[in-house]
Amino acid sequence: MGKSKEKCQSTVGRRDFMKKIGVGAGAVGLGFVGFGASGLGVDGSKNLDEMMISPLAERKLPFWVKEVDEPTVEIDWENLEIFHGPENTLFNPASWENPKEYFDIYNKNIESTKKNVQDNVPGLSLKDRALADANCWGWGGRSGADLAAPWAGADVKSNPKWEHPTMYYTPEDYGVEKHQGTPEENSKMLRTAGRIIGAADMGFVKLDEKTKKLLWGKIQFEEVERGYAEPENNKFVLPNKELWAICSLVPQSLWMQQYSERMSWASSNTMSYSRANIFGNRLSVFLRGLGYQAYGGDTESMGRSVGFGVMAGLGEYGRAGILVSPKYGTDIRTVMITITDMPLAVTKPIDAGITKFCETCKKCGEMCPSGAISMEDKPFWGGDAACQAKGIKGWYMDAKKCYTYMLGGEPDCSRCQTVCPFTKFDDAVIHDLIKLSIGTTPMLNSAIRKMDDVFGYGEEGDLTETPWDLDPMDIPLYGLDKSRS
Repeated sequence: MGKSKEKCQSTVGRRDFMKKIGVGAGAVGLGFVGFGASGLGVDGSKNLDEMMISPLAERKLPFWVKEVDEPTVEIDWENLEIFHGPENTLFNPASWENPKEYFDIYNKNIESTKKNVQDNVPGLSLKDRALADANCWGWGGRSGADLAAPWAGADVKSNPKWEHPTMYYTPEDYGVEKHQGTPEENSKMLRTAGRIIGAADMGFVKLDEKTKKLLWGKIQFEEVERGYAEPENNKFVLPNKELWAICSLVPQSLWMQQYSERMSWASSNTMSYSRANIFGNRLSVFLRGLGYQAYGGDTESMGRSVGFGVMAGLGEYGRAGILVSPKYGTDIRTVMITITDMPLAVTKPIDAGITKFCETCKKCGEMCPSGAISMEDKPFWGGDAACQAKGIKGWYMDAKKCYTYMLGGEPDCSRCQTVCPFTKFDDAVIHDLIKLSIGTTPMLNSAIRKMDDVFGYGEEGDLTETPWDLDPMDIPLYGLDKSRS
């Protein structure tokens, strides 16, 4: 992927290109007003009300994307199986049929890493490893599977068991009522705040008898005013009242993913997890400061991120079993889920032709080094493996193959995301028009897939090339591309 951008990058900007073909930028949803022009001024004087005027605070879908009452992946809500929790996935050695196999793979990874550092292998040397570790552990050591900390954070001032308290003020501290706004005003406010604190996009799902099934099975509802946790009893409780899920899309660096064969640059994903946890903490403090409850904050604390992302209209279900956004493709690390009692205007699932395109494309499956991604033409009812849940008609990944490859001495892999035709640099202007045709003219999908190959996307880069040799000022801040940050 090292040369993909150079091969396909246009020397004509998107806006100029659209003008040349006689189409206004606004007609295809390309208009963009940066904060430097209409948001947070250079003197920092704009308040939240003024910032909510920004177009970024509203959800404006491209005209070929339509909201639908049900997502494009078929769901049997009546028989949807509730998945117990992250401890049942293959990331927990106890969930393996033979836990020794897990540790054998893990030890192989340690041995491989040591040898690569000792041999000073380009891309896997000491400085690459150090950078990868720095990005990975930047969230401060809290485990994403630890439900207790974020849960107790809902009532941090009266719960001394929380090991990572965050200081915050509530409306009560100021002697005022909690924030009051319509659901539409609240949603717009959160989208504005979300862009500032680290969310590329946001959607909102009301918890009902269907969507509650997307929460972890260990989460219960009781007639209490505030939720609470008894981690010693594996019990996590939400109040049985109207609640909404704030679904925040956390991006990862497409620029860094170009170098996905190198350990430090493949840590684009783990660095994004650290930003996601920081974002979750910030969002929780923001909600509590407005006088509302907030549950969650860690990346695996609440439920199924892809499922909530689909229901919130942040993307569609893709072949690799991951969320595919019409704006960001698969360049997404996670959807952070925060439960709140702040009334919100829900965002519906979308149909941008993405799931249908996955039937034809198969590029992620062809390029997957572990063979973990299904190559079946059509979505199917699955969930037979212990680390999967029934009830979704989609493509089911062989997670054991994927995980074995990642920990079997190879760098953490994001290739399925990197090669996806929806995951491209925004400088390649043709992709705005391609996405339009995918959503409106599905009979062109096969030709579009072939065009993606012809343009050179998805090729393996030269492993002797390294970002360490670049001018540091040519590297995007935090690795995030300016057009996508």
